[in-house]
Amino acid sequence: MFSLRFERIKIYPNNRSGGVEGISVLRCSNCGLVRLSETVDDPDKFYAEGNMYDGGTPPIEVLRRESFEDDRRRYLFMRPMIVNKSVLDFGCGDGGFLKFAKESADIADGVELNEVNRKALNDEGLNIYKSIDEAGSYDVITLFHVLEHLPNPVEMLQLFAGHLKKNGQIIIEVPNADDALLSLYGSEAFADFTYWICHIYLYNTQTLKMLVAKAGLKINFVKQIQRYPLANHLYWLSKNLPGGHAKWAFMADDKELNERYAACLSNLGMADTILMSVSV
Repeated sequence: MFSLRFERIKIYPNNRSGGVEGISVLRCSNCGLVRLSETVDDPDKFYAEGNMYDGGTPPIEVLRRESFEDDRRRYLFMRPMIVNKSVLDFGCGDGGFLKFAKESADIADGVELNEVNRKALNDEGLNIYKSIDEAGSYDVITLFHVLEHLPNPVEMLQLFAGHLKKNGQIIIEVPNADDALLSLYGSEAFADFTYWICHIYLYNTQTLKMLVAKAGLKINFVKQIQRYPLANHLYWLSKNLPGGHAKWAFMADDKELNERYAACLSNLGMADTILMSVSV
């Protein structure tokens, strides 16, 4: 994708590799891009059949409960951008963001490969396509934790750009390869969790900017946000397990504490998530 010289940094553990053993996590010594040595054979079929979920696609109500805070955060941030505009959420999953977006947007459509979710959302009255090739042009196209799943990100960004209206923008949200749990604390348990068969690439701010430039697009803004609070990080470091924000609510509910911690990580470039707006 760039001038790449990949070196192995980890052998992929079997527990999150979909039963595929011997996969390596690679990092480019030139630019820092992180990628897997291989991924699933047929991504479209993999996602269509719900294989991203252990045990098949959960009920859509369950998925929405799990994604509610992220969906609301995204909507509140983006509401000024989408009022009376047209929005396409690519990889819309359970449609939680679209349910919010419909309150402000003129059009709120989605693209979703997962057959169970797509049918459920269309049955609810949302307009969900199987492929972006079926969709029209939009003021805003959103990719919430989707780009890292795509084997051909440059070509896909160019394809998305072709579906933008004049002065339109693509909103990209991806996990950060420089997440503090990886780059600062060195949590092996978290590395085993986040280096996942579905995450083909893991970007930091630098490599995401390089990707966008390679696609011939311009950056409108880029920022880092911290989705998970301090309790989550301390739980990873002490228990080697996720879910600390739920189990240690006494700490997770401290808004001031978590805002200060998030600001600190963002200033270091080590927050867990990168948010970027790009356009033609």
